[in-house]
Amino acid sequence: MGRRYRASRRGRRADAGFSLVEILVVITLIGLLMTFGYSAIRGAMENGRVVKCQNNLDQIGQALLSYKNIRNKGRWPADGGIRFLLTLHRHREVTGRDAEIFLCPGTDDRNDLGPDRSIGSSYEDWEQITSDSISYAGRDVGAYPIRGSDLGDEVLAADDHEFGPNHAVTTNILYGSGAVVAFDLYIDGADILAEYPEYEELGAIPVGPESPYEPLQVLRLD
Repeated sequence: MGRRYRASRRGRRADAGFSLVEILVVITLIGLLMTFGYSAIRGAMENGRVVKCQNNLDQIGQALLSYKNIRNKGRWPADGGIRFLLTLHRHREVTGRDAEIFLCPGTDDRNDLGPDRSIGSSYEDWEQITSDSISYAGRDVGAYPIRGSDLGDEVLAADDHEFGPNHAVTTNILYGSGAVVAFDLYIDGADILAEYPEYEELGAIPVGPESPYEPLQVLRLD
């Protein structure tokens, strides 16, 4: 009799289902997992865009060195700003789908708006090139000519952040040595943020003559 009673009690408990508190706890846990999972996915996607951007600048740096040393008799491109970089397309150092290296994946910039809608076609009309067809600022060689053989500290290009940050927090910078260095807004730019807290909302520091970071002042966005 006692065994049947205990079995009956277990049966009733099994049929009782979850309590309201248990359901709320499960919902809360699922919500937390979804929140952290979404944040992790977003972070991973952003890191992927930063790495792809760094790879773009690495390829641009290699192409610039190739153009300078092989095609242009040891001279850097004569045009400044975005044309400093797009000289590579004009002189067929970078053509076809390879022209995608001029576009950071964290932006909406496009370079396929030329007559035939092919990748890089926006660069065919040299006089009508606009900065929304390239994601990087180039060296202002008119105001800041590159001299000497030690190119390690010479900035050639960087994320332009023209229509908002290419990617939050990080600014990728290409140096004359070919090295691509990531400038972190909160680590490398801590002193700048202390003086210009408005850049925290922007998520990046300006690039070009008005940049608070002196190495980036040698660049032009036009």
